[in-house]
Amino acid sequence: MKIKDITVNIALPPLYDKTVCRFPVVYLIGEPEVDPIMQQIMPSFNAGCTPFILAGIEGKDWNTPFSPWSVPKLGKNLGPFAGGGPQFLRFLEQEIVPVIDKTYRTLPVSESRSLAGYSLAGLFTLYVLYNSKNFSRYACMSGSLWFPQWVGYVQSHTPAVSSPHIYLSLGDREKESRSSIMAAVEDCTQKTIRALEPYAPFFEFNAGGHFYNTEQRIVKGLLYIMRNN
Repeated sequence: MKIKDITVNIALPPLYDKTVCRFPVVYLIGEPEVDPIMQQIMPSFNAGCTPFILAGIEGKDWNTPFSPWSVPKLGKNLGPFAGGGPQFLRFLEQEIVPVIDKTYRTLPVSESRSLAGYSLAGLFTLYVLYNSKNFSRYACMSGSLWFPQWVGYVQSHTPAVSSPHIYLSLGDREKESRSSIMAAVEDCTQKTIRALEPYAPFFEFNAGGHFYNTEQRIVKGLLYIMRNN
């Protein structure tokens, strides 16, 4: 479906057409192709994972909607970043979520909404953690936490929700980036985890660099936040 000019694709759990129940929703930022992801997750619905609706939200010009504040060009193929995160968050809350709640049998409460993203969308996911009360579970896979001023931001701010459920992952070779800025991602991720320590975030390494096995990394993150715990 189109919501304004953004494509949102929906993958429903197998039970959706066999029941009148309502389901939680996971909003997967920047990843509209959700059917392959749902196919990998479905076997886990009978093994401890809560069945959920997966909404994949298209990313247009990732450097604009997923950057929390503006940053000039940092190097070849790195920026500039327009800082459209606050505006995209409003669009998510005021346009996308209401349409999904109206169209599908969702559980329209923050406790039943999750947010997930990879790379810059992972950065945006954690930015939302600090700026919205409309979600409760967050999965940041290989998040671009090297982003300038991000570490200082999380060290000086408090999440908007009192009991968030947080998952983070990173490739074990991402710190080997040729960009000195992006090579700091592991250090910045660990500092983010320490800042979030009161909320007991779960973190794990995955094998490989930033672009290795991304779909499976996303699947792991979604399974973790939607486990019955």
